[in-house]
Amino acid sequence: MTNEEHNNYVSWAFIGYASVQVLMIIASIAIFAIAVPMLSPPEAPPPPRQFLLAMAVFVSVFYGALMTPALIAAYAMRKKKSWARFAAIVASLSSVISFPIGTMASVYSMWFFLGDSWRDVYVKDLPATPQELQEFDHAKWEGGFTTDEKGRAVFTPAEPPDWR
Repeated sequence: MTNEEHNNYVSWAFIGYASVQVLMIIASIAIFAIAVPMLSPPEAPPPPRQFLLAMAVFVSVFYGALMTPALIAAYAMRKKKSWARFAAIVASLSSVISFPIGTMASVYSMWFFLGDSWRDVYVKDLPATPQELQEFDHAKWEGGFTTDEKGRAVFTPAEPPDWR
């Protein structure tokens, strides 16, 4: 399997994880709206609607906060953005607690992005040799920089002005 395919599968794993989180939000809202009032004893008053609404909002925000990094990482990976690796590692850390789908997506993403496989997909146009690197432009720097015998830029602090 190529690294491009791994990148594609990791992004789909994050999309799948986010889809499961959306289903969890829908199920939680359904439980708070239907099941909790039905389970209260007949002689007791039902739970207050404000409490149920607050709990549904809290659970929705919690699952939304878990799924947002995964969606951002999936977008970045699909579009091959330069920040996709960082987004995927953050998404992996936030999704690892959601067993089993989030854990699988997290392990796969960590394997891909913490190894060297990601370089084939995201690191392009790097110079093959150090000679192809751009030369250090001394004109952009104001004083203090010199070049040693090997051609490396060296900073030598300038003497401070005499304020006496």
